[in-house]
Amino acid sequence: MAEVEYGPTCMALRAHSWKLDVPPKIQHFFWQVASGSLPVLERLVHRGVRCDPLCKRCESAPETINHALFECPRSRDVWALSSVSSVPDGFPYGSIYANLDFIFWRATSQSGDPDIASRLPWILWSLWKDRNKKVFQGLAAEPVDILNQAHNDKLLWEEAKSFSESYLHPPAVLEDRGPFPRCQIDGSWKGLDPLQGLGWWCFSSEDSTLLLGARSIRRDPTSLHAELQALIWAMESLLAAGVDCQIFETDCAELVAMMQMPDDWPAFSNLLEEFLLLKTSFPSFALTKIPRDLNVRADCLAR
Repeated sequence: MAEVEYGPTCMALRAHSWKLDVPPKIQHFFWQVASGSLPVLERLVHRGVRCDPLCKRCESAPETINHALFECPRSRDVWALSSVSSVPDGFPYGSIYANLDFIFWRATSQSGDPDIASRLPWILWSLWKDRNKKVFQGLAAEPVDILNQAHNDKLLWEEAKSFSESYLHPPAVLEDRGPFPRCQIDGSWKGLDPLQGLGWWCFSSEDSTLLLGARSIRRDPTSLHAELQALIWAMESLLAAGVDCQIFETDCAELVAMMQMPDDWPAFSNLLEEFLLLKTSFPSFALTKIPRDLNVRADCLAR
């Protein structure tokens, strides 16, 4: 039976998060905002974590998602300097969903700035990075510096995309993928299923199976958690079996991005600590992205 929804739904907001023209880690950030799972202090307390929910930047209100990104005086200073400061309809609003609705669909028409929609996601991402620096390092940037950082990050992303489209080409032959053995990993996650599946397949250069694994565990908050869980389990299993495998493959670009810059993914800190500890047992470790149609075995095991 199909799930029945009553009243307003945030499905459109969550779905649009993955359509933003930003890197996958920022798309995931917006999905967390839209789904209410961004690890602000109020949410951590709600999950049973012992911590003070008071905002570390203003120390005047509990740190909800909307407070951290829009209502905190430091965040408001940034929005006041941005090109949306003259919007007459009251942005930022008291609801995180109203603010996302404005950023995704109404900012351009209400502000009269045709380029504003492409800039706003980067401002929000810079606000979140500034919040993390304050919470974890005790550092805080000036509002104008936060806006400049957002502008620079956007330019760097556009330059990287342009370079990739113009000069970089995927390898044409499998022989260029590197040494063997290799291990392909995958996670199977569905939002309404109480369980998630993990699968991995370790194989030699002749595509002969050396070792494989499949299991189901309680569902994590996101599909990306399942992908990271699959990687960790594969690493643990190969170490326990004494299989000398240093090359891991995934069809999840976000997982590869996380391995390259783990500090940018605070929501995964517990799992990343476990991963980094395991990684020290591998003389050499590499995680590369492969097309989904080359990851069929691990996908089948996870399902």
